[in-house]
Amino acid sequence: MNTESNRYLLIGEFDSFLIGLFSKRGEVIWVSSLEEALNQTGAFTAIMLEKNKFSQEISKELSTHYPQTPIIVSNGDRPNEPPPAVRFVPFYKLLSEEIEREEKLARIELRVEELRRVHSDAKRMLILLHDNPDPDSIASALALRTLLKRNKQTAIIGHLGEKVSRPENVAMIELLEIDLEKLVPKDLKEFDSIALVDVQPTFFGNLLPEVDTVIDHHPPSGSYKARFCEIKSQEGATSTILTCYLRAAQVEISERLATALLYGIKTDTISLNRDANPDDIEAFTFLYPLANLALLRRIERAEMPPKELKSFAQALANYWIQNNILFVNLGKVEREYLIPKMADFSIQVKGIEWSVAFGIVSNTHLVISVRNVGYVKSAGRIVRDLFKDIGSAGGHRSAAKAIVPIKRLKKVIGSTSQASIKKWITEIFSRALVEKTDSDN
Repeated sequence: MNTESNRYLLIGEFDSFLIGLFSKRGEVIWVSSLEEALNQTGAFTAIMLEKNKFSQEISKELSTHYPQTPIIVSNGDRPNEPPPAVRFVPFYKLLSEEIEREEKLARIELRVEELRRVHSDAKRMLILLHDNPDPDSIASALALRTLLKRNKQTAIIGHLGEKVSRPENVAMIELLEIDLEKLVPKDLKEFDSIALVDVQPTFFGNLLPEVDTVIDHHPPSGSYKARFCEIKSQEGATSTILTCYLRAAQVEISERLATALLYGIKTDTISLNRDANPDDIEAFTFLYPLANLALLRRIERAEMPPKELKSFAQALANYWIQNNILFVNLGKVEREYLIPKMADFSIQVKGIEWSVAFGIVSNTHLVISVRNVGYVKSAGRIVRDLFKDIGSAGGHRSAAKAIVPIKRLKKVIGSTSQASIKKWITEIFSRALVEKTDSDN
């Protein structure tokens, strides 16, 4: 911790031992009255309010005067309707490292209040997901709706793509009774506000140059306008960000929501084995005892239609390896989810550092899923560099995806035959993985 930049404003009667502890954490300004507190200058890391000094009126005045500073009430009992962005912390936590986490949650709670204000006047809002909703995006949308204290009538969860088809995702939607609406672009005008989760506006081309909210864990993509924006690419899942928001706002997380969020983190980090950081682990640990694990097992073991085994058989019969890269061509596929599923499967092959699975979906676009072993170059950066000018692309260090419209693909390579696509994919990835340096993280 950088103690040089920490400043604490303590209001009320505090034990000298506690003041000494905070002095080791940074500069301490100790006052006895609200009037003295309001006469201070400069920014503070946190305001510590002694419980006998707390009242709704005092906290409101402090919040108005110091809008960016979290307020922590020492050893106070949390009222039934606490004021926004005020935390009530037991005395023992003030004496331990727990106070650092409480300060962090208090600062995040200020962000939550900012987020709520953005959508407060909207009678009907849209929580928009990417075109192929996955567990992380679905869970995050459900969490955002809960955080904003809305229901399925006032906050619609929707997407612009095809109907969800991956068995596990279908099972999640059905077993957790999640309403997910399939929309078309003209529907967007019907909403008073729009929030994007697990995706950014550039994914939709020029359709959404300006939105109200963006919450995502993917790296920043292009330029756009958003009244509230939270991009945390260091997190392994957007569900982690929303779990932290819920905890900071002291919102009760139901068993249904905990199950969804746990599954969102589990799938996006492959059970904390891919791109997971301490925040993901903490969120996972927090959610685990709250979730319905029996229901989660039913979701994870969703049945695959027998006819889709044919696509897997074709893929396994049509792979090739070059420079530790395993390529898999699924040809024309009805279900897009088969492509990332094959990429996940292929990266397990001994000696393979990269897997590239691709196929043509709905005869309209080429989908490429990329995986790597995690300690090599950034998959997300590579697919963005390769495909950003001809389609949409993005991802993280060890997992990425690109979508290229067939019409654009034909202009680039001259033909959309399987042989031409296979040759092109092999060449561009082989060249990119040799030329790129590991500075592209």
